[in-house]
Amino acid sequence: MTTPGFTMVEQHITLTDEDLAPLLAGVGLYSRAAVRAAVENGLTLTADEAYMSRYAARFAWAETAIMTLLDTPNAPWAEVKNLHYRATDDGVPGDDDVPQFTRDQVSMAVNNGIDLAAVRERRTVADDVDNFIVNAAMTLLDNPDADFYKVVVENYCDSPSVIRSWLR
Repeated sequence: MTTPGFTMVEQHITLTDEDLAPLLAGVGLYSRAAVRAAVENGLTLTADEAYMSRYAARFAWAETAIMTLLDTPNAPWAEVKNLHYRATDDGVPGDDDVPQFTRDQVSMAVNNGIDLAAVRERRTVADDVDNFIVNAAMTLLDNPDADFYKVVVENYCDSPSVIRSWLR
């Protein structure tokens, strides 16, 4: 069916990586390896400041949940458990160093992973330690050299000593 006065023209646009580069330049993408490093460092920083073992269940389950939800945002707890208890490491995914996750995707995985682990660890809701893990991981994602004070200054209105008291 044609409309009088209009001509149908079929056009195709082909975009290359060079065409997309300016568009993606303002969009920060993170690799799985960068996210993993930020999460691991955030967990370690939190454990150190809270005088807890980095290998405590709350940290181990949180890490597994976060990394599972990064790749599969709606993954059920059974999938988190399967990855947590797998006998061997399947190795590093081939795209581990490829920037592919937006800050929003990382934030969602970190927040949801912490919440999921807290509920499954029978804490019912995330607590101050869990919230600091989220803030530390997200700060370390953008600034891998950040320390406790940098995390506090960027995320809290209270002094480092007050925040430290919440963690202990």
